[in-house]
Amino acid sequence: MNKNFALSAIFLFLFVFVCSIYGKNSMNNRYVPAAYVVMANQIIAEVEAKLTKRYKMKAISATSGMAGCFNVVGLGFQIKGPLTKEQLRKILIDCVEEFLTTINANERLRPFLKTYPFTEKGIIITLFISDSKGKDIYDPEIMVATSYHGHVSYATKAKDQEFGYKQEFDEDYETAFKLVKDSK
Repeated sequence: MNKNFALSAIFLFLFVFVCSIYGKNSMNNRYVPAAYVVMANQIIAEVEAKLTKRYKMKAISATSGMAGCFNVVGLGFQIKGPLTKEQLRKILIDCVEEFLTTINANERLRPFLKTYPFTEKGIIITLFISDSKGKDIYDPEIMVATSYHGHVSYATKAKDQEFGYKQEFDEDYETAFKLVKDSK
């Protein structure tokens, strides 16, 4: 009797398993992204297209945080250098401001924003700088520049250094924004 029970349980399990895979409703179980996820992806693509053209850089990564709401978004770019801290600051601030303008102008997205107006604290932009041939550049030249969570940082790397940075320089976003604005 235990043998029949075990066989019946196995057949029942297989029947349920097969029905769940090939059942009439299985096609309706596909992931459908929330409307704000679709809008966010459109915004990322739109901003990426503008910035890659404006600065002749290549997008290499995208970041988004959308667990229940739109709370963080960003892009990483490869750009030819070397570039000065002032040049990189201008590019970073412009990239962040482009995202902010695009996000805050989208009225359909507003109900899904963690905060409105969306601020620089929700934008992450990273610039990876290489030489004109696409090779790494080293100290004293800046290799990485980033704007993240209201801060701007610049980092150099020593040629013989495997991990980490040789030097890092940080400033808050408001200071960087003011320096860019004052330089115009």
